Amino acid sequence: MKTQFIKNITLLLAICVPALLFAQEPSEPKPAAEVVKATFENSMFINNQTVQTHDKGFLDVAIQHRFGVANEVKDLYGIYAPSNIRLYIGYGLTKDLSIGIGATKSKQLYDFSWKYAILRQKTSGMPVSITYFGNVGATTVDDKVFLNQDNKNNNNDRLSFYNEIMVACKINKKISVQAGLNYTHYNMVDSASLYKHHDLYGFTAVGRYKFSPQGSFMVEYNLPLNVSDIDMNPKNITGIPHRPMPNLGVGVEFSTGYHQFQIFLCNTNGILSQEAKAYNYNDFTNTSVPAWLLGFNITRQFGFGD
Repeated sequence: MKTQFIKNITLLLAICVPALLFAQEPSEPKPAAEVVKATFENSMFINNQTVQTHDKGFLDVAIQHRFGVANEVKDLYGIYAPSNIRLYIGYGLTKDLSIGIGATKSKQLYDFSWKYAILRQKTSGMPVSITYFGNVGATTVDDKVFLNQDNKNNNNDRLSFYNEIMVACKINKKISVQAGLNYTHYNMVDSASLYKHHDLYGFTAVGRYKFSPQGSFMVEYNLPLNVSDIDMNPKNITGIPHRPMPNLGVGVEFSTGYHQFQIFLCNTNGILSQEAKAYNYNDFTNTSVPAWLLGFNITRQFGFGD
C-alpha cells in the first residue's frame, strides 16, 4: 500500500512539475541601454560650446551677435554701440564628428572648427557625455597694422588655436550641466597686454534648466587659470585691466525643433572661443565700470541626410 502511494506521488510530480515550469511566464530581458538625447538643444551655449555635435547629414547655420557694453542712454545702453558679429556654418559628417567654418567681424577673423563625441551618456552604464572641440582661427587685418616685434609681417603670426574637453550630464528632463577644461594658443600676442602669454588655460561651466518644452534658463561661467602674473593695469595703459577676466553669462533659450534662439547678458564681446577667453577685459565684479552687454545666438538646422 505504501509502495503504491509513493508511485502515485511520483507520477503526479512527474506530470505537474513540467506543466508548472512551462506555465511560468518567461522573464523579460533588461532593456538595452540607450543614448541620452538632447543634453543641450544645440552645439552653442551663449559663449561656449556644448557636447552636442551636429546630426549626421545636417547643415547648421548660426548668427552670433554681441552689442556694445551697456553704458549710456544715448547709445541705448550698448544697442547702438559698435557690435561684434559672427556667421557660422557647420555640418555633421558622422553621428560623432562635425566640422564648421566661421567669420567674425572683430579682427576680421576666419576660423575652421571640428568636434568629436568621444563618449555619449546612456540610460545605464555610461553616466556622462565626453566631447572634444578644437578650432584654428586667422585674423586678416591689414598688413600695416599687424606687425610682429621685428616690424615684419608673418602669416603664421596671425594664427590662434583652441582646444577643449567637455564633460556633461543630463540629470533629468529639465536639468543639464557641463564642465570643461580648455587650452588657447596665440602665435603672436600683444606685448602690452598678455605679456608673452602665448598659452592660456581655462575652466568652463554651463547649466540649463528647462522651464517648458520650448524654453530654458541658461547660465555659464568661464574662469582663466594661469593669468595671475599678468599685470591688471600696465603702466602704459593705466586704468584698463589687461588680465583676461572671468566671464559670466545668463540668459534664456527658445527652441522649436530645428530652430533655436538664445538671448543673454554677458561681460565679453569676443565670440570665437579663444577671443572670449583670452581678450575679455570687462570685469563684472567692478560695479563702477560698465561691463555687461546684450547678445543673442540664432541657430537653424537643415537636414540633407537619410
